[in-house]
Amino acid sequence: MTEDNISPTRGTAQFNDYLVKYKDQARKEKVNNFYHVDVVADAYNQGFSDGEQKGRKEFIDELVKSTTERFTQQANQVYILTNVAVSHLQKHGYKVNAFFINIAHLNPKALIAVDGDLLLDDAFVELSYSKLFELKKIFTKLFDCTLDIGLISYDNLDRDALKEDRFDYSEFIGAINE
Repeated sequence: MTEDNISPTRGTAQFNDYLVKYKDQARKEKVNNFYHVDVVADAYNQGFSDGEQKGRKEFIDELVKSTTERFTQQANQVYILTNVAVSHLQKHGYKVNAFFINIAHLNPKALIAVDGDLLLDDAFVELSYSKLFELKKIFTKLFDCTLDIGLISYDNLDRDALKEDRFDYSEFIGAINE
């Protein structure tokens, strides 16, 4: 979702639309020399349909279902926690321009874009990173992996580089148009 192509669906509905599209795309890709669980499961299922290891299909079906559900829960929690951070900053009077999410990585990532001068403001840095640390702890406790969440300057932001780094989901706060 680009800033210039803002969808009429916002927030949770927009993220869920993205998540559905991402799952279809992700299952076809090889990331860090590993295939997505759905690709591996499909290979196992093909083996089962060819008569190999009959009786274990139920096990694989349950594994795929639980892994897919966990991925969805994890992705939704990244979105929720990112919104909690954005709301926290806004509640304290700070402007947030956008946020970007990468759920393609084993440790999901989120970046919150603010005006560059805020990153030099000690009060802002202390307030924001205290909250981000708290949110990271919550995520780690829930999923036993880390959420890499941080701040980035919106000034001269290279959206193409973010896309290349798999920050495929973004929301622009207040429909900012440059």
